[in-house]
Amino acid sequence: METILNDGYCPECLINGRSVSLQLNNEDFWECPETNLQLAVYGIEAVTLKFRGVGQFRSKATYGSDQIDGAILFRSKGVSTDSDRSAFSSEEELREYLTNEVEPQKEFNLSNLADSYAKYRYGNPFTHENSPLPYQRQSRFFNIDFENKEIIRKLEIRDAEEGVESLRSYTHLYSLLMNLFQRYQDGNINWLPEMGMSLNQLELCNKHLHNQPEPVTNVEDKTILRKRLMDFIVDLIEIIYHGKAIEATTVHSMSYQNSSTVPKADFTLTLQDILNLKTDLFRNAKVKLVRHKDNRKEYRELIRGKSTLLEYQRQQSKEVFKGCDYIISFIGQESTKSLLFGIYKVNGIEKRENYFYYDLEQVHELDYLYDRVVIDWGASAITWHQWYDKQPKEIVQILPKGYLGSFPGLLNFVLDFDELEKLIENPDANQDWKNHLSSVNGVYMIWDTKTGNQYIGSAYGKDGVWQRWSEYVTSNHGGNKKLIELCAETGYHRNFRFSLLQSLPSNMDKKEVIAIESLLKQKLGTRVHGLNSN
Repeated sequence: METILNDGYCPECLINGRSVSLQLNNEDFWECPETNLQLAVYGIEAVTLKFRGVGQFRSKATYGSDQIDGAILFRSKGVSTDSDRSAFSSEEELREYLTNEVEPQKEFNLSNLADSYAKYRYGNPFTHENSPLPYQRQSRFFNIDFENKEIIRKLEIRDAEEGVESLRSYTHLYSLLMNLFQRYQDGNINWLPEMGMSLNQLELCNKHLHNQPEPVTNVEDKTILRKRLMDFIVDLIEIIYHGKAIEATTVHSMSYQNSSTVPKADFTLTLQDILNLKTDLFRNAKVKLVRHKDNRKEYRELIRGKSTLLEYQRQQSKEVFKGCDYIISFIGQESTKSLLFGIYKVNGIEKRENYFYYDLEQVHELDYLYDRVVIDWGASAITWHQWYDKQPKEIVQILPKGYLGSFPGLLNFVLDFDELEKLIENPDANQDWKNHLSSVNGVYMIWDTKTGNQYIGSAYGKDGVWQRWSEYVTSNHGGNKKLIELCAETGYHRNFRFSLLQSLPSNMDKKEVIAIESLLKQKLGTRVHGLNSN
């Protein structure tokens, strides 16, 4: 049986008829400057590594052909640098190992970095492409790790330094990037109506997906879709990791129904574009846009009060909906922004003593757009009802399905149980919340709104506060003794409200976190008068 020896030349090049001397790289491996194949040499053992180098050689050139003399070529153990004690006994074995087990050689560019990450994270787990090796190699070269959440803090600093408003936050772009990786593999664009959009996100979607030469909604070829998505991903990587300025391109408007009566808005994405693309309900129908403005309530409170708003809408002092087949209703927000909260078929009208009462039936065909699409009502905000076919409304934001609201800061919120449940069950829609809460440890409080009693707890370890609060959504009580007793009553957990008292670094030792938790229990007296049993 033959044993394959190495004399300091690249084994991969040798079996292909070329002699290329190995060089010592910055990680103390011998690396081929052409193929980036690496050997870890220990005395007379030369372990052929499965991950390739990145061409970062020592400043003073040291060549394997001057240093290695007859080392035996071994396979590596897994993806480590250790030998599996199995030497190659033929050139054919070596060739098979290089073909099937060593990561394929790839050019260093951002497309390959992104592609290797998407395949590693979301590809078929039973294929070679799912190996982390190509991603690790590309990642080392670019010094970019997509799963290192330190980037969130860096983007927050960038937001602060540039005075960026919330709807243009760079942290939103990180959330979009991670969503794109997941969808890229199968060329899927069906997520577009489901994904929330900050202003930057929307503009970049316009640039890469809706813009000419052809909007992706008209493209069925998966190869073309993946190419468009990859261009989008690379643009985001350069913006997030290389500090590139955002170069947004507004979208060319799709044709309207009844286009002869609608003024052209050639370079904006409008409500009419989206609705006419999704339904034929409004073809040849008489439709009004309605905007209700209430400055006294926050976004989440308005959503909770939807039944009240609907009843208010049914009662009108004048016949404002006379002749309408449908009305499309919005809640007025700051400035002239308006949130879509429902579309209603007008089934009839009843004249009552002092007002007109409309029989309105909600259109469920478009439920997935409600509480999500934000338009600019325009300069004539005082005109609260307008004809749909005469007033194109620019879409300025699309909120995610299951969206809780903008992340207000680690110590600036209180969530009731229903809100926490919505948050945890819709992580993609609330990526900012998840990114922040999973990147810190902390001490939190649960307030029983029925009795006023409090519980103090702590979160530490992998995914920090997010992981710990997820356990409450799953079990209702998080395994805490007194909370378990309370939750014996069906639905009692709906009385709980959650807040973070102190955020702590994710690398803080468990004992230190528990010590801070214990101090806060003592200060607030939750062992004696609250819900802590120890």
